[in-house]
Amino acid sequence: MSDDNLNDVLIARFKSFAAKPNSNVDGFRSVAAKLHSRATSQDKLMKEKTLECICNKNSGLLALLINLLEVIRDQTLGCSLAGILHECVAPKSGKSRSSAISQLILMNASQSVVKLIMQQQTKDALLPDTFMLEIMWLLAQLAQRDSKFSVKTRLVGATKTFHNLLKTYYNHNKLLYPVLLVIKCLARSSSTTSVLVRDGIVATMEKIIVSNGFTPNSKLRLSLNVINYLTKNRLCCVRTVKSGLLVVLLRIFERWERYEGKICLKICSYILTTLQHLCSTKIGRKNVCTLNGMNLLHKFSIHCPEDKSYDSLLARVCYIINICLDRKQLPVQTISSPATFTLPTLKEVYSCSEMAITGKHAASSHEASPGSDEDSYEDFMQDKNVNSDDDDDEEVEEEEEKAEESNDDDYFYEEKSKNKTCNLGLPIQRGVEDITGYSHYFQEFGNLIDENSKNMLQKSCVPMDNSLQSYGSFQFKQKNCHEKINSDVTCNQFFLYKTPSLTDDAHERKSMKNYDSSFIDNSVSCNKRSKENQNTMNPISSVLSTLGPHKNGVAMEPISKRNSIPNHVMVKGLDVIADISKDSDFHSVYVKIATRVNSVIPFVKMAYPDMMGGNSSNTLEPLNVKDRRVCRAKLLACVERGIAEFEGANKEVYDLDALITELPAQKQSSNTDRLLFNSDEVHLGQKVTTKTHLCFESRFESGNLRKAFQISSKEYDLILMPDVNSTRHHQWFYFEVSNMEANVPYVFNIVNCEKQNSQFNYGMKPIMYSVREAILGRPGWVRVGTDICYYRNCYQNPSSRKPRSYLTTTFKITFPHSYDVCYIAYHYPYTYSQLLAHIWKWSQTVDPASIYFRAESVCLSLNKNETPLITITAPESDTNPIVMREIIFLTARVHPGESNSSWVMHGTLEKLLSSSSAAVSLRSKFVFKIVPMLNMEGVINGCHRCGLTDEDLNRRWSNPNQHLHPVIYHTKGLLEYCVYVLKKPPYVFCDYHGHSRHKNVFLYGCSNSDSWCETDRSVPDNPADYLLLPQLMQHFSPAFALQLCSFSIERGRESTARVTLWREFGIKRSYTMESSYCGFDQGLYEGHHVDIIRLKEIGEHFCDALACLHNEPYWRTDVIPFSAGSLRLDLQGGLPQSVLEVSESERSDCSECEEHC
Repeated sequence: MSDDNLNDVLIARFKSFAAKPNSNVDGFRSVAAKLHSRATSQDKLMKEKTLECICNKNSGLLALLINLLEVIRDQTLGCSLAGILHECVAPKSGKSRSSAISQLILMNASQSVVKLIMQQQTKDALLPDTFMLEIMWLLAQLAQRDSKFSVKTRLVGATKTFHNLLKTYYNHNKLLYPVLLVIKCLARSSSTTSVLVRDGIVATMEKIIVSNGFTPNSKLRLSLNVINYLTKNRLCCVRTVKSGLLVVLLRIFERWERYEGKICLKICSYILTTLQHLCSTKIGRKNVCTLNGMNLLHKFSIHCPEDKSYDSLLARVCYIINICLDRKQLPVQTISSPATFTLPTLKEVYSCSEMAITGKHAASSHEASPGSDEDSYEDFMQDKNVNSDDDDDEEVEEEEEKAEESNDDDYFYEEKSKNKTCNLGLPIQRGVEDITGYSHYFQEFGNLIDENSKNMLQKSCVPMDNSLQSYGSFQFKQKNCHEKINSDVTCNQFFLYKTPSLTDDAHERKSMKNYDSSFIDNSVSCNKRSKENQNTMNPISSVLSTLGPHKNGVAMEPISKRNSIPNHVMVKGLDVIADISKDSDFHSVYVKIATRVNSVIPFVKMAYPDMMGGNSSNTLEPLNVKDRRVCRAKLLACVERGIAEFEGANKEVYDLDALITELPAQKQSSNTDRLLFNSDEVHLGQKVTTKTHLCFESRFESGNLRKAFQISSKEYDLILMPDVNSTRHHQWFYFEVSNMEANVPYVFNIVNCEKQNSQFNYGMKPIMYSVREAILGRPGWVRVGTDICYYRNCYQNPSSRKPRSYLTTTFKITFPHSYDVCYIAYHYPYTYSQLLAHIWKWSQTVDPASIYFRAESVCLSLNKNETPLITITAPESDTNPIVMREIIFLTARVHPGESNSSWVMHGTLEKLLSSSSAAVSLRSKFVFKIVPMLNMEGVINGCHRCGLTDEDLNRRWSNPNQHLHPVIYHTKGLLEYCVYVLKKPPYVFCDYHGHSRHKNVFLYGCSNSDSWCETDRSVPDNPADYLLLPQLMQHFSPAFALQLCSFSIERGRESTARVTLWREFGIKRSYTMESSYCGFDQGLYEGHHVDIIRLKEIGEHFCDALACLHNEPYWRTDVIPFSAGSLRLDLQGGLPQSVLEVSESERSDCSECEEHC
């Protein structure tokens, strides 16, 4: 009889006995034993075939085995059944293992086995070791794959049962390992960890390690891994320190040189991670130092092997040493920014509104994720401003008894029934007259505005467009917008404030008079034109402040007149450039604009690169190859400095705080006392004889450098300035260096970085602009630097939730010329003045006969800087009326440090204003509404993440505050006007960002099927709606990485622009476009840095994709599977010929770039 037939016979007999398990126990034992024997056979072929038969889904044998385990009372038979199941899930069971584990988890087998163990433990007699061994190995394999194992265990009250098993078998040769595997799975959950710690597992683990000895083996490795998981719990850290377990761990680590191979790396890694957890507490740091732990760690750092596999261990050792040293503070008087701005006195009203809407305090910068829309959930988790480290360790046990950690996966599993719908507060609804006030910005739509506005006013409400989808559980309905409540005060149960309307303009100005004075008294520079207008215009950015002379905001002109607007009228409401002569050159235009910009810290000059246009090299520059030996040396040198506390020789050579204080009072209040200028060319070749060190400066637009210390003749420590009104967000830097010597390497250490990792460790170089090189006609911004690395230092970060140290970005630069003036930056700067200068330039060069171009101010920012809105389309014609065109809405630079997004937007604008076939096609089909700089205050003042309110503005879209977030408030108002008045939801919305952790370019979109909200997932959507544009970008742009695109909707992203506009306005194609600061690791540009040319090219390619996207009805797409969990689109019927022509020209440009490589 063949093996297959024999297996079928045995399984048939097994099932017949299973029908009546207690009728013929001996026969049942015999069949089960034979089946078990074949499953454990040394004959691989026999074993594989037997396991395949057992694990076959159609056989139903796995479910039968689990059911029998629960009812069988014969231990011999039970041992065979458990043995069969164990073999099915054992690591060496072959191809059938994965299927068997999946089936067993789906049938809740892990919980069944847990209950079986609990039942046996309640009896006086323990199970035989053979039976227990099979059961525990079965459970250990299932537990490692069952994500809800800890929840199931806790729900049946079995957590302590496994701890009792651990205490029973602590010295058992065979049973200890599977029990430890189960304990490790329980220790991954914070809730079950708390139960284990309170049950005394720390003492048990100490007993296990001591009794089994320090010999490097799998049991010691697994025991240390369990301790590593347990010590993530703060109470466990305290108890570990108070017990003798810390001494045991240090003794094992002391013997590290006796261990060899991978097990040495594992043991050291687990111990070091545990020590890191322990040192997060005050008592832990104290005891590590008392028990000679610092000397052991220092000795390891000195004698650590040069092998690459030890680099991560060395970095962790240095980190522990740094946090155990006396808390060394940055050499600044206060960690708060020297740039402070007095905000409007609306804190109480604002706080009440936000608490009611979101259920928590208003979102501050601490709630933002670093890098972009999606850039940094890890930063959000690590940087909550909670000084828990200074809590009394004696109170920790009591706190742990009372508090459950609600962010645990177990919690969400148990509360799943409560979170089936999107329990988010509805956004504040705005009145009809408030929304129709934005008609001034849509005057190109002419008669459509008149008709729709009349209808809305007659109905006295803002109806929802029936064609819009209702996403998730949100169905936004407007109440009667003319309903008078409490004398025209819009009532919301969360807060009260008067909704600005066009019928009470005068009253609005009067009621806001007090806010005017708060701005005037601010120690912030205000230009003269703003001061002249403060009595007639509300500086708190209401719609009325920017709507122009018409009270109703509608500037209706005949079509013929609107289409023949002269060039100088193309710019409306942008006072900063309104009076600049059309005969001016770009240089003089930039000087005038930069002088009129209002900044928090008064500027003393203009940066030469920005004044000259800030171009970069045309040649692709390769990524840096990291020298790990240099990084190891710098890391060790940093530790030695921390231990030696070597500070005496440091010489302060630049102090922004002192420079601000020394300024006369009148210069602190205004930038407009005199024209800003730049004299860099005059100073070339001139040595400052009174100084033997480099000279630094950062008091110019977008500049960021707070302090500089000379620590040796050619090495400098630099400290960055945090965002305005903040203590955090140190990443962006931009400063001037002069008085250098040629061909001498200078080392720069930026010592207060916060990101846990950086692209500086993965090939990125900083950029430098040499004035001397620029005068000689050579490239402007270039990538520079050697010996680049990013590592933790010994300076403590007091704003971090846990005791963390800052990180250092270090690089070495050799300047090509003596006594040159050079600028060094994190990325290619793009200033607010640069944007306005380019808008002026475009207004002078655009042909109104072929391009409808209009630039105007949406509102004033908090510091009274204007917010440009650009409208681009084709002129009106009888055959192609503007009212028939779709709207595309684009925004950028909500995070000021993401200057790459501005360069991408610059490329988009240049493409749209060009005469290419794609641009002509786009202008004829779409009306582009573009807000190219959402956070100009952050850009002006050299911030990285926030503006003036210490808030991430990309977390304010759900409910922006009119007075604190005017640009977001009014930009959203423009979108509301598109949806509710024009009945034209944007065909595409895209918010341009920069990404600090990934390379390449990619898109984030929105998909119902990939949402955190169950209600969203219940609503079917068409993947082609959001997948088509990324697929087109992949076709056109060699920089685009389709595999990095994501369409998930996370709960923490609900208030971002992308998700808010998708959810509230039904914009199916709502995207965030991310561009890397660093470069590319795929495609044509693989291994090279991104530069200005490539960034602008990305913006151009986005236009090409949009031009192709609108032809979608003519060449439909099919959705087919694409990799794991994602989708790909096959374009059928080919692309339109006009777009293909553009594509070919772009590809030829790419081939030229490839030749430079």
